[in-house]
Amino acid sequence: MAFEGYYIKKDGNIFPNYIIAKEGYKCTPNQRTDKNSYVDGKGALHRTVLPVKRSTVKLTTIDEFRYSEMLLIKSFFIPRDVVTLTYWNDETDAYETAKFYVPDIEYVHKFLDKNKKPVYKALELTFIAYEGDQ
Repeated sequence: MAFEGYYIKKDGNIFPNYIIAKEGYKCTPNQRTDKNSYVDGKGALHRTVLPVKRSTVKLTTIDEFRYSEMLLIKSFFIPRDVVTLTYWNDETDAYETAKFYVPDIEYVHKFLDKNKKPVYKALELTFIAYEGDQ
């Protein structure tokens, strides 16, 4: 499948590209997990690579986005404990779907706008897959 012009999608809704900062999409796809790997007394590495490969997606937003945009952004990671996303995987050159969790997020208010609504500093979101692609 070819790249279709978006990075993540949830429930058919595409995360707006204009909210993503330059160089703001990072994906570490298909990470291998070892079980009881070790280096023996001769220096040789012995690996047991588990079959499940998981991805991590990091998204950085633009700086100084509005409260209304925050509500839109939050719709992509609520609930934080389990969120199903379709994301672009550069290793496979395809969109893939997985269940992720979102670690704690720090919200920084830069100032209040003329309507007394917060304007936010760039937000850093991390999506960590539970298992391999589903």
